Amino acid sequence: MTQAASFALASEAAAPDVDVCHHCGAPLPQPPVRAEVAGQAQLFCCGGCAAAAQVITEGGLCAYYDRRDAAGLPALPEADIARLREQWGALADHDFLAAFATDLGAGVWRTLVAVEGIHCGACVWLIEHHLGRIPGVRTAAVNYATRRVLLEWDDTRVHLGELLEAMARIGYKPSPNVRHASEVQQRRAQRYAVLRTLVAWLAMMQVMMLAMPSYFSAGSMNAAETGIFRWASMSITLPALLFSGWTFIQGCWRDLRMRRLGMDVPVVLGLWGAFAVSCVSVVRGSGPVYFDSVTMFLALLLSARLIEASLRQRSTHAADELIEQLPAAVRRREPDGQWQSVAITRLRAGDVVQVPSASLVPVDGIVLDGSSHTLEALLTGEADAVAKEPGDAVLAGSMNVDSPLVVRAERAGQGTRIAQMVELMNGALLHKPRAARLADVAAHWFTLVLLAIAAATALLWWWLDPARIAPAMIAVLVVSCPCALSLAVPATLAAATARLSRAGVLIARGHALDAVASVQAWVFDKTGTLTCGQAEQVRVVWCREGLSADDALARACALEQGVRHPLALALLAQAAARGLSLPGAADVRVLPGEGVVGRVDGRLLRIGRPRQAPRAVDAQATTLELSSLDDDAVLARIEIAETLRPGAAEAVAALAAGGARLELLSGDQPERARAWADRVGIAQASGAMLPQDKLARVRALQAQGLRVAMVGDGVNDAPTLGAADVSVSFANAAPIARAGADVVLAFDDMRVLPLLVEMARRAQRVMRQNLAWAVLYNAVFVPLAVAGRITPLWAAAGMSASSLLVVLNSARLVWLRTKDGSWTPH
Repeated sequence: MTQAASFALASEAAAPDVDVCHHCGAPLPQPPVRAEVAGQAQLFCCGGCAAAAQVITEGGLCAYYDRRDAAGLPALPEADIARLREQWGALADHDFLAAFATDLGAGVWRTLVAVEGIHCGACVWLIEHHLGRIPGVRTAAVNYATRRVLLEWDDTRVHLGELLEAMARIGYKPSPNVRHASEVQQRRAQRYAVLRTLVAWLAMMQVMMLAMPSYFSAGSMNAAETGIFRWASMSITLPALLFSGWTFIQGCWRDLRMRRLGMDVPVVLGLWGAFAVSCVSVVRGSGPVYFDSVTMFLALLLSARLIEASLRQRSTHAADELIEQLPAAVRRREPDGQWQSVAITRLRAGDVVQVPSASLVPVDGIVLDGSSHTLEALLTGEADAVAKEPGDAVLAGSMNVDSPLVVRAERAGQGTRIAQMVELMNGALLHKPRAARLADVAAHWFTLVLLAIAAATALLWWWLDPARIAPAMIAVLVVSCPCALSLAVPATLAAATARLSRAGVLIARGHALDAVASVQAWVFDKTGTLTCGQAEQVRVVWCREGLSADDALARACALEQGVRHPLALALLAQAAARGLSLPGAADVRVLPGEGVVGRVDGRLLRIGRPRQAPRAVDAQATTLELSSLDDDAVLARIEIAETLRPGAAEAVAALAAGGARLELLSGDQPERARAWADRVGIAQASGAMLPQDKLARVRALQAQGLRVAMVGDGVNDAPTLGAADVSVSFANAAPIARAGADVVLAFDDMRVLPLLVEMARRAQRVMRQNLAWAVLYNAVFVPLAVAGRITPLWAAAGMSASSLLVVLNSARLVWLRTKDGSWTPH
């Protein structure tokens, strides 16, 4: 039937009494477009939606609308949902919401929600599409590895509590407090998973023991003895299936209810099909029984899932555990000067808090009073205790070792560095690499093909030998379960991410591992990337007559306030150390690659690189020029000593040894850029480069067919980082650089870069090995099962061993050492 004919028929049929489009949910115009979909007249807002609905229907995807509109079965009784609705309603208060979510401005918020009940790709699809249809939801992305959902929504249109209830009503249990409730959920789920696995193994051993006489001395047993052993095996297998196999039953029921085939469907069909056939044989007193196959399959499959779950939890365990240890309550100084205990979630920037000795610092802030030492190994990579005096910065999550401190909060809650690290790690697997997407698609279609093969096997043996239909079908369902295919990529990504996070390498986007493995050229920025500015070695080397060094430094710092460039931070730190009072600045503008311009004391000033190269170039320092744009006069020249970033030379040498092409792109003077490149061993260096010049150079390398990785940290590096195939930045880099990076280095040491490359290449090899094994295994054993050459017992052993092999092969990445034999670069 043509589309026009469908429209015509629909115009004569009774249309439903609705006021929104059947396809997109938009309000209907008058008159609406009428069309017939799946034999029923529907109303649409336009012809495009009507055509799209017909394409979906004709493609056999009618279940799209069923799943989209399904209310599902609630994960909790209605009374419990009503009780939780009252709690979730408090999230409409922005002060309360700030404890769980990040305010992106303009009414838009972002948070991570822990969700119980996510079992496979079908769950991911359902949650993302169900939430995506709610007006006001901008992003709904499920991280299958950590069972968390990234939500971004317009709070003026929909509240977080409404989104949580929407998930609860399609069969999932959400919790907005990822930092605390998620860990409780994980621990409880882990305990149940271990218990289910132990029960399955105990049942398997008991059933195997009861089956032993039939293996070795079947002829010596009479019918009564055989019946006793079979009834005993059935009585052990049934509770094991109900308790240990309940997670598969839940997943299968959800898949069937949503009309989607996940990998739990063939598992349940195989387990319960074999059990049903065995029960019939027990009742009849004759025929084959497969209780041993069922319990073995159940125990080994649960063991594989338990190992895979432990790998998944490793990816964010370290940082999450540190956040969990932050004090629940802290002492805050009130406006009247009194100290009061408040919840850590109520802290805001500007609050003054007490940090007792031997406790974790709750905020990123500045020490106002007290002297102590802090341990910051997880945050900065510094193994030794760091001395802290008034004016020094402290980080949330660092341990205050000696004496109490009084700290003014600069950032609290989601704004702290440790919270940003956790957010990066949680988002690492949201962007699936190409291999993961292909594996998901392959597993879905493989399940469909598997069920078709099982049906064809039944028909084949019905024609050849009806007595062998049951064992052959069971063997096909069990031996070819797509678990190994589904686990091949997620297990590898979880193991690789966990290993890298222990070394301080945070994968912000999942495709980064794929891309890093094939990088052929590495491009480095200089200042703040290969080098670090030293505040204690800031020198005013020349001043115009009538201007003192302190005045020149104060005016330069007036322009640099709020700038995150390493040289700006060094200037500001030196001004603070000298106790300088900074004048006010107006009309301040940052000119990427040029410097900062603004009005100070009525004069238009500029601080940045010299317009003309100085006669003498000191490779150990960078020269900045303070000039007046009103009369084009140079007022002062300031030198900031630079030192090589820890591990930079070793990282460059290792990358070069691996055959990578290396380049240094710097906005500094060409002679100074060349000197630093020679020092670290980079063959090609370019100086005096503006951001657009760096961008053009990266694109030129890509035009030569090279895959390019860029390492940078500043605002002027952001365009180049975005254009590179892989972008690498640091945890303390400018926010725009860090936000756009594919990989973030939590520590200052750059020796983790070779580890990143080595891990990416090994992970790619492991993914290919896993996928190749899954394909080869099914290509060999499925035909054998169809031919009746494999019994259900051996099918269960083979399939479970296949899944375990995939998971254990991936787990090797967790224990990967660097080439020098160390676990970390420190």
